[in-house]
Amino acid sequence: MYATQSDLETHFGLDELVELTDRATPPAGVVDVEVLAHALSAAANEIDGYISMVYRRPLAMVPARLVDLACDIARYHLYTHAAPDLVVERYKAAIAFLRLVAAGEASLGIPPKTDESGLGGLAEISTGRRLFARGDRR
Repeated sequence: MYATQSDLETHFGLDELVELTDRATPPAGVVDVEVLAHALSAAANEIDGYISMVYRRPLAMVPARLVDLACDIARYHLYTHAAPDLVVERYKAAIAFLRLVAAGEASLGIPPKTDESGLGGLAEISTGRRLFARGDRR
């Protein structure tokens, strides 16, 4: 997970979280932690889909920018009906940034994964020793 209930409360307020997660009849007036956990998990899976080729997961530390993105994505997933324009815009902006990260055009501010050769997972071509040379007469 890249964000927590506390992160979402800080970003959007407890009242909004209760409103988005409390699906009990009659409403219980509290955050439904299962509904919230599902949205946070969906956000993490969506983020992983973009960053997994660039960064080794799990991340050793979660950058603040990624927490912000996870909050915006989870909030979007909490809406069961049409989300307000602001929520949709923030979701689209988060996905646009993650696409830039996946393309190598933006960074999360942490080192990308590399393999033992230091090539970052790129293909490496190696030729063997030369079998024949020009002018070789045997």
